[in-house]
Amino acid sequence: MPYGLIMDYFDNISSLEKIFSSRVLEKNDVLFKAGDTLGDGYIIKYGEISIEKNNISFQICESGEVLGVFNIFFNNKSRLFTAIAKTKSEVFVIPEKFLEELMDKADPFVKHCFRSWVPLIKRFTSDFSENINKNDSNKIDKEKEFHNKMKMV
Repeated sequence: MPYGLIMDYFDNISSLEKIFSSRVLEKNDVLFKAGDTLGDGYIIKYGEISIEKNNISFQICESGEVLGVFNIFFNNKSRLFTAIAKTKSEVFVIPEKFLEELMDKADPFVKHCFRSWVPLIKRFTSDFSENINKNDSNKIDKEKEFHNKMKMV
């Protein structure tokens, strides 16, 4: 994370603490699982959280990154990935209801942009799962590369 973004993030921690509760995770604690129905979103206060599919990690998220909002923003009914703490971590909990209210208030064009990505993301998830099942590491690396390009910072 670039220095300016880090400083902005740490300047905003006190604001986040006033609005949202937090949750501490020990190493290997599961934050959420693939298949869970909609739930809360999270902002990582500190630590590292692995985003996984079929027990294969394809992204490590760190301080300041947002997790778990995907389903609400993209109008998907269940989580596509599992999030597991790789180190002791703390996250701010963004209640599902808060996220739903944000989307309800969003400009219709912004909502459309988010939700038009659903077929692409579902295809990515399906392709990723198929690649894992085939144990084709070259394709998995390509999927990881694709995901990193798609990652919103």
